[in-house]
Amino acid sequence: MAAGLVSSSAQVYSANVVGYINVSLTNGFTMVANQLDVDGTGTNNNIATVMGTAIPANTVVEAWNGVGFSSTKWTGTKWTVSSALFTNAMQPQVGFFVSSPANTNIVEVGNVLQGTNTVPVAPGFQVVSFKAPITGGIASALGYVPTKNDVVEIWNGVGFSSHKWSGTIWTAGEPSLQVGQAVFLDAVATNNWTQGFTVQ
Repeated sequence: MAAGLVSSSAQVYSANVVGYINVSLTNGFTMVANQLDVDGTGTNNNIATVMGTAIPANTVVEAWNGVGFSSTKWTGTKWTVSSALFTNAMQPQVGFFVSSPANTNIVEVGNVLQGTNTVPVAPGFQVVSFKAPITGGIASALGYVPTKNDVVEIWNGVGFSSHKWSGTIWTAGEPSLQVGQAVFLDAVATNNWTQGFTVQ
């Protein structure tokens, strides 16, 4: 049963609260978010369960560590680094970069997180996404209430487009997220990004 959440780069199909997201990776960098909980426990979202094994050898995952990126490479049989950092990056509400040597797809499988979802936002840079697979404007559709001077950076395939909240408008327009997409957020203050979501 289609959940009705479709974008040009990702599609969501769901029966009840279990489904999958098909995320397209370009030859190069793509900013990705896992927006499903693989088994409903919140403990088994990791690089193996989210990325799978049907990806090209030499695919690299870059996870934000608070000051820069840490990386691990898929050799074709294993990941060169498998640390807690990469597990943290695979949780719904967090994001990561994928550098693929060829156009391909990853299929995220798991439970859709329904009800009221809250993403804690800390001051400074972070790579974030909403927990549930919703597409649209970060404030108007996804419920983020920005603080004045918050900046959202959207990866466009070659660089970032910057959207700053002036207190009344977004410079360069309201940033919009697709299903399976993460963004860089430079937050001014501690915040809670809260939005309700129901498939049924």
